Amino acid sequence: MASKKITLIYPFAYGYIDFVVKELQNNPNITVTDIKTDSIKYTYPNKLVKIWNGVTKLFGRNIKKIYFNQQVLKQISEKQDIIFVIRPDLLDVSLLKELKQNSKIFIAYLYDSCKKYPRQLEIAHFFNEVYSYEKEDIKQYNFIETSNFIYDETLESEEIKFDIFNVSSYDSRIDEIDKVSTDLFNNGFTIYFVLFWFEKLTYPHLISTTEYLSLQETKKLISQSKAMIDIQRQDQKGLSFRTFESLGYRKKLITTNIAVKDYDFYHPNNILVVDSNHLKPEEIKNFLELKYVEISQNIINQYNVKNFTKKIFKL
Repeated sequence: MASKKITLIYPFAYGYIDFVVKELQNNPNITVTDIKTDSIKYTYPNKLVKIWNGVTKLFGRNIKKIYFNQQVLKQISEKQDIIFVIRPDLLDVSLLKELKQNSKIFIAYLYDSCKKYPRQLEIAHFFNEVYSYEKEDIKQYNFIETSNFIYDETLESEEIKFDIFNVSSYDSRIDEIDKVSTDLFNNGFTIYFVLFWFEKLTYPHLISTTEYLSLQETKKLISQSKAMIDIQRQDQKGLSFRTFESLGYRKKLITTNIAVKDYDFYHPNNILVVDSNHLKPEEIKNFLELKYVEISQNIINQYNVKNFTKKIFKL
């Protein structure tokens, strides 16, 4: 049997896509090319070149972009059966054209809505298939519906130290995250809220870090907590990885995303939907005391990385 050639191109994704790559690599009939775009960095040889690049940018020529495109294409030595791209809006039209020519099936996976990144819609026509988990975009633009996935189901037992755990990046949600953490703390909950940004930030109940929390560190904190809380961005209706971590690890989830109620794994003992502006402390306390209800393994399997990989890569 001829080996299926698959290339994945994606920016930093907290390590989630590494599980997809491993799943593909475990198949002896697949040759995988794994291109992490954030690892491609151009260094100016001297100040003169940097100044010259500033000048040429005015005329539409960018040395850094040319270098980036060359480094991506350099890793694709022959025509691929599938080229799979996350955040395609970050790529130049010239590179998209080359990639399309180098693949039998060209696939885009949109992590975010077209409202947040409008260019996703502008370049969608380059792709044979566009996957999204934003239902509005799926309905409006005929994208293919998918979801994030469960990447792990093994959680070692740890002593419970926290009622509620959260990890977020500094973005448009910051006021909401700050308010939620303050409300929970003031109502007697033991919380552990981690906030990532490239410089130290000061919020009364948020632990500021300038380094991404690894998936292993996140996993340990999940194990030490009764529940996780997911504070969804206003422009996002699709389910975040927090939802699938809670499902895979059999941990309770508090979320501001009401869309979770439409999924077959939803159970009120396991998932509590809240309004961040009107938190109900007694409701949350009662929820944390409810016994977790096991979800059928058949349902869980529908959302695991193996099933995600089968679907996207036609295995």
